[in-house]
This record gives sequence, C-alpha cells and structure tokens, in this order.
Amino acid sequence: MNKLEQFFCYCSGASFSILNRCTSEKSKFVGVGATVFFTGLLAAISSAYAMYFVFDQLIWPLVFGLVWGLMIFNLDRFIVLSMRKSHDSFKEYIQAAPRMILAVLIALVISKPLELKIFEKEIITELDLIKQELIASSEKTIQARYSFIPIRSNQNRKL
Repeated sequence: MNKLEQFFCYCSGASFSILNRCTSEKSKFVGVGATVFFTGLLAAISSAYAMYFVFDQLIWPLVFGLVWGLMIFNLDRFIVLSMRKSHDSFKEYIQAAPRMILAVLIALVISKPLELKIFEKEIITELDLIKQELIASSEKTIQARYSFIPIRSNQNRKL
C-alpha cells in the first residue's frame, strides 16, 4: 500500500493488521476514507470562503475553515467507525441517519456561499431597488410632513 492509500484507510478507520490479511477489502476502505477526507476538505474550503465573504480578511477565515474542516472530518470519521453491519436493514438506516443529517448540514454550508456568489449581481441589483424605494418613500414622508414650507415661503415673499 502506498502512503495515500494508507492515509485513506486511516480516514476510514480500518485496522491495518486486519487489512493486510484481507487485501480484497482495501479498495472499499480506500474509497470510504477518501469520501470522509474530501467531505472534511470541502467543508473546510466552503466555510473558509463563507467567512472570507463575511469578514473580508484572510487569516480568520483560514483558521475557522481549518477548524471546521477538522471538526467535520472527525465527526464523519467517528460516524463511519461506529456504523456496524447488521442483517436488519432498518437498524442500518438508523445507524446511517446521523451521517445523512451531517451530509445535509454540510451541503447547506457548502451551497449557501456558492449560491450567494453565483447570484451576487442579482442580489446587489435587488438591494439597490429596495434602497431606491426606501429613499422615495422617505422623500414622500418628508414632503408630506413639511408641505407647509412652500406656502409659508409665498406668504413671506408677499409680506
């Protein structure tokens, strides 16, 4: 096994002593480990991008992204390690439920910053329209409140 395969097997939680005796299972554990690793990596990248989008700095988003990615990696690895094969498919669904919930949460974390960036121009346009409506509304309120000024100005001129 090369170093990358060993790392992915570690990510999947495989026992190296058992895996060395059952080489046919190696590709399965490499695939599971790669999935766990890339889930953590994508979570780190997306959260760092989201924090950069919010704070417009570089150091804090990188730190938060690293912490978030490691947390997701460890949580996903723990869930994969705790899943046990059983003959009852309902039990397997119950065991897989936390991982599915985690997948939904990660999908939200990954998709929201991308969604905001993709539709950034449309969002800015809509915000500008809302600002213009607020300004027009404020001007109407001010004109209604101080409508007596032109009348008083005319009276002043006549006097």
